[in-house]
Amino acid sequence: MGFLTEVERLQLRIESMILHVVSNEEFDPAPAQVVQHAGFFLSRILDTDVAPVYQFKEVSRSRERLEEMAQGAITFEHGAQELSREFSREHGNTARDGAFFIFELRTDDEDVRIYSLIKYDYREAIEQADDGDGETLLRKIVHAFIDDKKAIQKAALIRVVDGQAEPLLATRDRTRVAPEIADYFAKFLDVHRISSDEALNRKMVDALRETFTECKDVLPRNDVPLALRRAKAVLRDRQEIDEDAIVDAVMAAAGHPEQEDTKDLLRKRTMQKLRAKRLAGLSFRPDRVLLRKAPMRKIRTTEGVTILYPDRATKVRRVVNPGGAGETITITTDLIVEDIVVADNTR
Repeated sequence: MGFLTEVERLQLRIESMILHVVSNEEFDPAPAQVVQHAGFFLSRILDTDVAPVYQFKEVSRSRERLEEMAQGAITFEHGAQELSREFSREHGNTARDGAFFIFELRTDDEDVRIYSLIKYDYREAIEQADDGDGETLLRKIVHAFIDDKKAIQKAALIRVVDGQAEPLLATRDRTRVAPEIADYFAKFLDVHRISSDEALNRKMVDALRETFTECKDVLPRNDVPLALRRAKAVLRDRQEIDEDAIVDAVMAAAGHPEQEDTKDLLRKRTMQKLRAKRLAGLSFRPDRVLLRKAPMRKIRTTEGVTILYPDRATKVRRVVNPGGAGETITITTDLIVEDIVVADNTR
């Protein structure tokens, strides 16, 4: 949907995993775990699959460590222990205690390794644990995760191809307003953000425009600009924009169609455009300046003609006549929706 390809989502499997407790206590390296609860953890990993808005810096210790693991220069266990130690060090005393997992995942492509890094809340699990045995702790944590769907606090997905990590990675952080991540998590990963909220909003508006253009036949009065204005107005007032909010805005702009095939068409096209714009799975803040209602421009001529239209409308063209004597105004329309005679009340 976002970072992973559809083929990867279907073929993904866990090859190795390791678990460490991160807190204000001294880091204690643990051995790699035998893969357990694979189906459960795969589902949680897929929940972290979002379009990337962060990129590795030119120098990244975390990226280099993952590349060494993928190349076989160091074992998964040794590399994951070092990564977990560094995460625990950056985690410090201010962040909430948690369980830090690293998963090495494979697909049918032998040249590809995908690494999932997830920090889970574990307070409930630790309180329930009867002993310090790793297997018991893992069972308790899984039980706690099932009880709380919001247990994932931080996550990253990295793809390594032929031993080289790709620059872009998927990231999530429940403690920050999406798609931002905490400073210590960004420092641990050695990444920087490459897409601003404004840029994400612009891509979203483009996705909406393309969706409405392709679904013009099911829109009220077949009016694409009107649908776009309505969708932008709905999203402008949201605290956060995500896939569900965008789909809801599209449905509202289309007049809340009752036919299931129409709703399916709008939903399908919207998701296609979001994936194409690399917005799948993302949440971000609305840019209220970009989403504001376009101001209206009013023209009144000496001939008694009045024209009212959205400023910057692309289908209204004004050209100054040769010699500067007046203008030629051309309006190109897909459909005239009203054409009536209005009484002159000034007489």
